[in-house]
Amino acid sequence: MTSVAMPVFSKKEETLSHGILLGVVGTDVALRELMRLAPRYKLGVHGYGYLITNNGYILSHPDLRPLYKEGKTLKPKPNYNSVDLAEVEWEDTEEKLRTAMVKGESGTLSLDVRTSVDKGTRVMFLKNDYFYTVINETPFSLGIVLTRGYGEYIFIGNVSVEEGLHDLLAPDLTIASEWTYCETDIDPAHRKLTQLQAVVLYLTGKEPDLDCDVQLLQQTLFDAVVTAPMEAYWTALMLNASGMEEGVETAFMGTRSGLMRFQRYAGVEKRVGKSFLTSSDKENMFTLDHFPVWYRRASENPAGQFLYYMPRQETRDIFRDYEADYSATFSAEEVEHQAEEGAGRIVIATTSVTVTVGKKTAIAGDYL
Repeated sequence: MTSVAMPVFSKKEETLSHGILLGVVGTDVALRELMRLAPRYKLGVHGYGYLITNNGYILSHPDLRPLYKEGKTLKPKPNYNSVDLAEVEWEDTEEKLRTAMVKGESGTLSLDVRTSVDKGTRVMFLKNDYFYTVINETPFSLGIVLTRGYGEYIFIGNVSVEEGLHDLLAPDLTIASEWTYCETDIDPAHRKLTQLQAVVLYLTGKEPDLDCDVQLLQQTLFDAVVTAPMEAYWTALMLNASGMEEGVETAFMGTRSGLMRFQRYAGVEKRVGKSFLTSSDKENMFTLDHFPVWYRRASENPAGQFLYYMPRQETRDIFRDYEADYSATFSAEEVEHQAEEGAGRIVIATTSVTVTVGKKTAIAGDYL
């Protein structure tokens, strides 16, 4: 949380020269709400926003984890409110970014960085552009991070509302519940709506007063239409006894608009990855803080080249007796061998899907 407050002075003519203070009005604002102003779909796969104080301490950052679990209780970590920017943004040379932001400067710079995913067990090497500025009349500075390459472009399509709504309501489709497609907190009557419910009510004209992100809705409808054939394809494989290899539990696809399609090939009683792609499996879902792990990792590989890896806990189990590099990318042969050795564990295979126009390439989604 951060507090916003201002003094209230008397406006009576006879008191103006004396500046009589009547009181102070203030409110607490959840930092999570401030970060909603930097939508995930605009920042891209690895992009994010963050806030720091003029002392260099983090107010909000994807790598700031202020809570820890003690039994079943979440507790704040000691000194969680005095974590320095230098502890999460690793600058290999002098701390140019931190110094500029603490001084309240505005500008941009590029850095070669190491970023962790999957709760710190895997590392990626990226080239990021940092944009930063002071927030006037506050001790805070805002930073926005964008990744070089595919992060420069967004692939945008256009379909009719009728066509998009038809495919958006398919049973195998979800959208990111933590994203703001439509603002549901303004009107109390809207607060019980899910994001999908709000989108449908807005697009059908039943709730025209909803404040919705038109660009994001346009992209979501387009993604729903162009990915719709996957439902029929996956269903055909499921109905064809020889169409799907034994052991495959789930097929899924995600797009930059936060849309996900998936098909379960095994019932929950037979699935090894029971929590995979569920509301409790935050690492593999679109959240306010990040794109899914499989989406982020696959985006760093050429389109069509599959990335094979094991979820964090399964990897630890297999290599618990060795000094293992959890960030390794396994070959198909290695994955098959490890899958045979590690009965009861799951392997994830994913690849990126890109669209190229001229010399411009954008990631349209990721697929398994």
